[in-house]
Amino acid sequence: MVDKELKKAYGQYEIPNEIHLLYQLENDLSNEGLSLSQIGFQPIYQFVPYRITPPDLIAFASTGGGGIHFGFLTDFHSVSNLSEAPIVCVTPTNDPPLRYMARNIQEFLNLAYSVPYAEMLETMWNYEDEKQIIELVKEFEKYTSDNWKRDREYIQTRYQQVFGTKKLDVINYFIQVKKERAETIYMTTLDGLGVVQTKPSIQSKQHFNFPSNRNIDEVEMEKMRTFLEHSNEMEKLVFVRDAHYRYIVSSGYDVAIWELILELLISLKLEDEAESVSERC
Repeated sequence: MVDKELKKAYGQYEIPNEIHLLYQLENDLSNEGLSLSQIGFQPIYQFVPYRITPPDLIAFASTGGGGIHFGFLTDFHSVSNLSEAPIVCVTPTNDPPLRYMARNIQEFLNLAYSVPYAEMLETMWNYEDEKQIIELVKEFEKYTSDNWKRDREYIQTRYQQVFGTKKLDVINYFIQVKKERAETIYMTTLDGLGVVQTKPSIQSKQHFNFPSNRNIDEVEMEKMRTFLEHSNEMEKLVFVRDAHYRYIVSSGYDVAIWELILELLISLKLEDEAESVSERC
């Protein structure tokens, strides 16, 4: 059952070996009465996307709190191997809700190993001073029992043995990878992820000017259709990100936008992304 669900979640992609190892480790720990959830990094078995989850993100783990989850960003299938895909954190109740975390899964595994509880990464993403990390960890440890500490240390030892992880300087790592991402972005988007250049021959960089009041009457919808009719592939991908970020692409909400995004993804032959969006309504 897990294999079938996993294959569906990963669509046309081969499931990275790191994910198989993550599930195996969780299963082994479960047999000992433990879980990766005790370090805030539990593999996802069945995932229902949040409205803010990007359509080109494949979620693989959650923290167990606040809907926070981590996933592979395929950059609309411009990545051929998920082991090389960047990792993004989706934190639905925080601002910004999307946070570019790591260059690839192995470096993300290193990040998770560098903190006592993986959910801390979402908070540390905004830090600029090592003292902030020290205070956060100190506060966390203050409310952790000795038994829980022992379990967590044991789990992290097992985790390190499986993935061969090493500790990173979290703040400097985040600063570096965010800078690198900014340099690869061809067009900026409202969600902060941007769109990378996949067609070097394309030069135009027009953004659709969404109304500030999230209006979706027929006049506005016609403006969107006209824009898309005359836009290039990069501009269409930016539109998908921006519309998805600005509107609620979920059952009972902005259905007209949902239908437009779905139609657009299908026209771009982005089947996995279209499937992800279609399941939300």
